[in-house]
Amino acid sequence: MSKNIFILYDEKCRFCTRFAHWATEKNSSLAIVPIRSKEAKQLLKKRGVHFVDLQTVYFIKEEKVNTRSLAIFNIAYHLSFPYRLLSVFKFLPRSFTDYCYKIFAKYRTKF
Repeated sequence: MSKNIFILYDEKCRFCTRFAHWATEKNSSLAIVPIRSKEAKQLLKKRGVHFVDLQTVYFIKEEKVNTRSLAIFNIAYHLSFPYRLLSVFKFLPRSFTDYCYKIFAKYRTKF
């Protein structure tokens, strides 16, 4: 793949799939990769991630891997206004934003 910004998402989650496809519609430089795919495992392994958490989204830009809320904030940063505004929340304590992310992730399949 020639793109260098990847969103790794849970393809068994309808909300996650819709979100990933929506993000690529807003920014065509983003590439989406199903988390259970061989390509996702290769992308993560190349960057030193050997355990794949299926309950999180991964954002990969060049050699850096972000997960959970930081991944969402970085995705938002690569979108246009007004969605980019969501990225300002990355300055909140990571423990708080990841806690909120985990609560949402627990119920994400209901959406």
